[in-house]
Amino acid sequence: MRRQRLSIRARLTSLFVVVIAAVLAAGATAIFVLAQHTEVTQADSNVTAAMTDVELHHARALTPGSPPLVLPTTDNVVVQVVSLANGQVWAASRPLYGEPEVSREEVASSAPNDYLVFLKPWVAKSRLKGELSLGQADSISTPRGSGLVVGFIYGQSIVNSRRLLLTWMAVAIPVLLLIVAAVVWFAVGLALSPVEAIRRRVATIAANDLSERVPETGGHDEVAQLARTVNAMLNRLESSTRVQQEFVSNASHELRSPLTTLLATVERASNHLDETDWVEFTDSIRRDGRRIGSLVDDLFFLARSDERREEIRREEVDLDDILDEEARRVRQMTTLTISTAEVRPTRVWGDPAMLRRMVRNVVDNALRFANEEVSFSTRYVGSMAEICVHDDGAGVNVATSDRLFQRFVRSDTARSRASGGAGLGLPIVAEIAQRHGGTARFVNVESGSMMCIRVRRY
Repeated sequence: MRRQRLSIRARLTSLFVVVIAAVLAAGATAIFVLAQHTEVTQADSNVTAAMTDVELHHARALTPGSPPLVLPTTDNVVVQVVSLANGQVWAASRPLYGEPEVSREEVASSAPNDYLVFLKPWVAKSRLKGELSLGQADSISTPRGSGLVVGFIYGQSIVNSRRLLLTWMAVAIPVLLLIVAAVVWFAVGLALSPVEAIRRRVATIAANDLSERVPETGGHDEVAQLARTVNAMLNRLESSTRVQQEFVSNASHELRSPLTTLLATVERASNHLDETDWVEFTDSIRRDGRRIGSLVDDLFFLARSDERREEIRREEVDLDDILDEEARRVRQMTTLTISTAEVRPTRVWGDPAMLRRMVRNVVDNALRFANEEVSFSTRYVGSMAEICVHDDGAGVNVATSDRLFQRFVRSDTARSRASGGAGLGLPIVAEIAQRHGGTARFVNVESGSMMCIRVRRY
């Protein structure tokens, strides 16, 4: 089963939360490290200050034979002064008073004051366990001789500070992430609400009436552009649907006429078998069958062309040869004069079958309305090749002739059903010309009518 993906709103919210969480984690780590560094530095400074205070103000009181001195200290700092010779305690802060030497020292040039301070093992088993940290030592001169003054941070101040900071971060970061998630969720929902409104509107339009449109908010932001794009798509969809419905309706109407005639002919012959002229019957069936076949072929071509499924082959095609072939064909089936005097060698790159169909449709249209003569001509016009077919018939109104290239359209005089046309020949001509980068149109002439088609040479 395919797993359903999260909505855009949920994905954006998750992405923002993950990014903010990463930023908060990095920031919290930096704050923790900086806070600890600052606290340790401050603690070292306090220990150093306390040791200096002992050396400046209390060292003279350490006389031979005097009892251990109680040292005043502040800021959670304790100090112990011991003999450098035997480790005897000469003075100590109140928390260390009465205790033996709590540390041992090793000389090291890399250490502060050249001494490394280590707690003695007994401290770990006494009440002082875990209470002494950040030890520093320095030599001191007293009336009793040379000694060491050793200072420590006393108590759990640093550990408690770290624990408090970590607890604060553990609570604050999730709360901040929840706030960010809520704000982003609301903001994304607010930003996407016009898109959702457009979606609901389009769903309603698709279900009811394609003539309705999405309301446009104005402006040039993404939502306004989306609304305009959707309306443009609906315009094309409505137009396409209308054309398709008209196409189906017109196609049904055009097919119904020859089918009705064919069925009536068969019905009449079947009811009067002895009286039927079977030669006439065969000719009628053949004529209606060809008309239906030609109409179906035209409809199929236009349908495939609308879907752009009619592939175009590209090869060299001599338009003058196609016109010569049409002239020979027409001369065998009509008494009209067919002139090819103006046909010149004209070569293009295109689909031979489509171009032959285009030329035949134009020629058949001219034959249908010619009185005595049809003439062909070809020439180059810049990057285009032009074919013109002229007939001496009644002619067409060039100003309104563009409508003749619409499907199932006939003029009042020249495009009647009696002439045998279904109103698809010229639309196919225009479609093929367009597929070859050209146009088809009627042009003004002194008499009759002339259609000129231009296609790209290359």
